[in-house]
Amino acid sequence: MASSFLPDPLKLLRDALTKLENDANALATGSLRSQKLVRSLHQAAAVSQGLQQVLDKAIGAHLRRANLPSRADVVELAQALERIEGKLDRLLSAQAPDAPASRPARTRRPPGAAAPASEPAARKRPPARKPAPPAKKRARAARAKEG
Repeated sequence: MASSFLPDPLKLLRDALTKLENDANALATGSLRSQKLVRSLHQAAAVSQGLQQVLDKAIGAHLRRANLPSRADVVELAQALERIEGKLDRLLSAQAPDAPASRPARTRRPPGAAAPASEPAARKRPPARKPAPPAKKRARAARAKEG
């Protein structure tokens, strides 16, 4: 394969990123050896955690005054709903084998008026009657008989 006159831009980007990562790792490793930096990071983390607790308490107090649920209340409610849904699922699965037997048969007749098996064959529809002729035809037929 012939070499290109232009360098591969993705290869240049990969090389630059690798060099940046190596330099950042060396800087972090060297600076973490300093006890002063480690103590200050620890203090910053403790202050951040304390501020988070104070903020959570303040927001909880505001939510109670506004009669709104807190995150903990919503989580507790969700867990209660999951327990209830689990119980319902167990009850419905235990009832499932009996469910089809408890429904009535879907027929056009009421349950008490079930016909015997031989009756549908014996009972036939009466033959259809011819429709009555219109009034004009009846009048002509009557005149023709008279005349």
